[in-house]
Amino acid sequence: MEESGRVYRKGNWSLHETMILIEAKKVDYSRRTQRTLKESGGGGGAGSSRPQEMRWKWVEDCCWKQGCHRSQNQCNDRWDNLMRDYKKVRSYEASSSSSHDPASPSYWKLERHERKERNLPANLLPEIYEALSEVVQMRAAMAEKPQGGGGGGGGTPLVAPSIDSEDSQRSISASPETKRKRGRTGEESSSHRHLGGVGSAISKCASIIADALQEGEEKEGMRHKDLLGIEQRKAKLEETKSQVAAQSMDGLATAVNKLATSILGLVTARVQKLQK
Repeated sequence: MEESGRVYRKGNWSLHETMILIEAKKVDYSRRTQRTLKESGGGGGAGSSRPQEMRWKWVEDCCWKQGCHRSQNQCNDRWDNLMRDYKKVRSYEASSSSSHDPASPSYWKLERHERKERNLPANLLPEIYEALSEVVQMRAAMAEKPQGGGGGGGGTPLVAPSIDSEDSQRSISASPETKRKRGRTGEESSSHRHLGGVGSAISKCASIIADALQEGEEKEGMRHKDLLGIEQRKAKLEETKSQVAAQSMDGLATAVNKLATSILGLVTARVQKLQK
């Protein structure tokens, strides 16, 4: 449902819009966790969870202020697709890095058709993946954050609302040492992926831009040829019309001359007959 006065943008999401959505979700998780902490500390958790629609309405408003004019339903659908793609790539990267199999190179080294063959997202960009990784890590850290306020629950982990169940369960069940190792491994893996993927991403982006420019030039050339053809056909048509008009006038003049000659002949014959 569109809010009165808002006209939402349609079509594919741009990179800029996607990054605004990710940042909005990051802020949303933070504010909801802080609110839950306060309510838990005060002994009342009745208002800790709000309807899903209200949460996405907040995300829509946040995105709207940053120039991303998408509806809450669009934001929700886009986020679900992003997280689905992220989990696929994250799972593949974990399997690829642990197997050390040359036949399973990093996702960032795969060509588009190779990604599709492995049932992976065809065009997940490194900057989007890194931004989503930050959100997931932030959610995990918030889930481990101890509750505020009095009582004996100081060491109990708090699971923020709507946190991805897979990520939260891993965070809660893992030991502190495992979490530290995972954090270091994640940072190293993230850095490696970034360094290994940036060059490929830049090269692919340059290739895409070059192809788009070439395609645009070809289309422009075709449009120019079409316009020239139209102008030539119009000129021929005008020339044909002029020729037809001239021929018609010539024919009419000839007919009039013949008629005048015939009338003159009849008159002359009549006069001569009368004179006799």
